[in-house]
Amino acid sequence: MEGEAANRAIRIAQVLGVPIYILHVSAKDAVDVIARARNEGRRVFGEVLLGHLIIDESVSDKDWTRAAAHVMSPPFRTHERASRGPVARPAIGPVAHDGDGSLRVLRIAERDGTRRFDKYSNHFGGVEDRMSVLWHHGVNMGRLTPNEFVRVTSTNAAQIFNLYPREGAVQVGADADTVVWDPNATRTISVKTHHQNMDFNVFEGMTVQGVVTHTLTRGALAWANGDLRAVRGAGQYLKRPPNASYFEAARVANKLKEPHPVERASDARAQAA
Repeated sequence: MEGEAANRAIRIAQVLGVPIYILHVSAKDAVDVIARARNEGRRVFGEVLLGHLIIDESVSDKDWTRAAAHVMSPPFRTHERASRGPVARPAIGPVAHDGDGSLRVLRIAERDGTRRFDKYSNHFGGVEDRMSVLWHHGVNMGRLTPNEFVRVTSTNAAQIFNLYPREGAVQVGADADTVVWDPNATRTISVKTHHQNMDFNVFEGMTVQGVVTHTLTRGALAWANGDLRAVRGAGQYLKRPPNASYFEAARVANKLKEPHPVERASDARAQAA
């Protein structure tokens, strides 16, 4: 179903001559549809969530609290249907984390004693753990190179959302938002030690190799070897200019109204047959 829905959206965008960004790609059939469209030259971006790459539907067990802490849209898939593909195909788009970091499953369950899913946040959080988990299961497992890791965690998003090179690059004129990465350091993820405003961690007990030692935001240290120095209210809204460069490319292509080379070849084969 997800693959069919993705294909419909892509073909509508094709008729309109516009790019398309597909959120929360969770199933292999949707990954395959996006990959096929990109191979045809379509401007399709697919965003996959870290949880869908690591977790499968086995988390939805008889333990109500544990199941409620894994409520997602789309839901976690079976291992066979899950979107493991984007890790091996990093150009598909960004790897996101989903959520605002304010998951309070246990407190809601204890307070209400309810079993209504609409009482629970529909996300799994994980912004604090995204980089380490993806490095561990991507780079350390040979599924990503370090450069591809940077692409799916930073550069892709900056370019798609028209913030590049202010963000997503280390160069003169860019924001000094950088991290220092230790690929050999390890840590064990736990709700007892994380800094997110959450009372549940979907990666609880996972030991990962690859850790941020220092984080700089606009050149100021926000994190240094476990010492959180972030200042409340110091964040800034980044205005995104409209019409990234790929919109201009689409405008030129639409103006020319020439068939895509793949379509031209398909028509030639059809006529020959």
